[in-house]
Amino acid sequence: MFTQLTEQFTTAMNSLNIADQFSTSMKPFNSLVEINTKSVETLINQQAELITTIMNDSVAQTKALSEQTDLATAIEAQKAFTEALQAKVSASAKDAYDVVNKTSEELTSLVKDSLAEAAKVEK
Repeated sequence: MFTQLTEQFTTAMNSLNIADQFSTSMKPFNSLVEINTKSVETLINQQAELITTIMNDSVAQTKALSEQTDLATAIEAQKAFTEALQAKVSASAKDAYDVVNKTSEELTSLVKDSLAEAAKVEK
């Protein structure tokens, strides 16, 4: 009976060790998923904000143009609107690039740390 109890204890400890090893080995993957999820959410929010801004600005521009009686004034207003729109799109592209660049740096760091940790475990 003591032998059977010892075997059950050993089996339980081994399975617990495997579970710990599995959990430890999955940490980099879980971090990878978290980093990517956060980045995608940020990009989606940025794009949604940009589209909302463009839509609101377009409605306001259409209203302003419909009230114009002078063609030269309407053309100047449209030119100013187009330049402002271009600036907003460029700023949004820069923000998206910054998010992607930051994500790339975080993932590079994660991979380096994971490889260093794996090297320690092998020794």
